[in-house]
Amino acid sequence: MVVVVFTITLRKDMPVEEYEQTGARMVELVNAMPGFLGMDYAATDGGELLVARFESHEALRAWHEHPEHRLAQELGRERYFARYRIEVCDEVRSYEFEAGEAVTPVA
Repeated sequence: MVVVVFTITLRKDMPVEEYEQTGARMVELVNAMPGFLGMDYAATDGGELLVARFESHEALRAWHEHPEHRLAQELGRERYFARYRIEVCDEVRSYEFEAGEAVTPVA
């Protein structure tokens, strides 16, 4: 699995509605891409943190080169982002935990 960490600082003067529409369209597109596994999002002070997961570097490359995504990248640099950092990581190991049904102690 390939993990992409995308840390964004937004411009104070960015067109918010346009940015939100562009973001919604990117989510729609990436969810339809073969090899896309999912994404987590968190708002930060003045920006956003996105963590996206892809099956392979080829799947990530296809997303990176998608024509509408390329346009959104350009808009991001020109209109939305004051700064960003992208980190592409290969999964070395992963762990998961899921709690079962809670048991109420008997008094």
